[in-house]
Amino acid sequence: AEVEVEAAVPGEVFKTASGRAKLVDDITELHTFLRTRLLELDSSDFVAVTHDDAPAALQNESKSSVEKHLATVAKCLALVNTPTTSQLIMLRSSRRFRERLVTSLEQRLKNAEKLTACIGDCQRKREDLAKQIAETQPKLAVLIETTRTVQRSTEKIMTEQYKGRRVNVVGDINTVLGES
Repeated sequence: AEVEVEAAVPGEVFKTASGRAKLVDDITELHTFLRTRLLELDSSDFVAVTHDDAPAALQNESKSSVEKHLATVAKCLALVNTPTTSQLIMLRSSRRFRERLVTSLEQRLKNAEKLTACIGDCQRKREDLAKQIAETQPKLAVLIETTRTVQRSTEKIMTEQYKGRRVNVVGDINTVLGES
């Protein structure tokens, strides 16, 4: 008996859910058949199809060739069942899925553009702050030196008022002046 093979355009089977289900069922059936055939070749006790009764295609198959076919079919089955394949099928067959994907990608693009603009703003602010720091450093140095001079003068005047007893100004002013 000959097996009838449906002529189909490559990829057409994925257009309908029934076509996809039939493809998965056929690959699963082939996988099961090859596993069973491999077990039969391994077993000397049980052979469902004797060598003479088998179709010509099966008579020439060795254990290693059946193992290769089984590995290939397993890869095909795994490939058909991957999430990526499901997404590609949905992308091709569902207009709503495509619209949601386009909306999602557009939103990501807008977010990326906003973040790029924020990065630019942050870099400009950093440059402005660095410029302000550079401009204020000399002014700060002058203020610190002036504060030291005022502190020394105050200590000197207070020492004179207390008849030569040494007066030291203590507190936060020394902390601020000590840090610079």
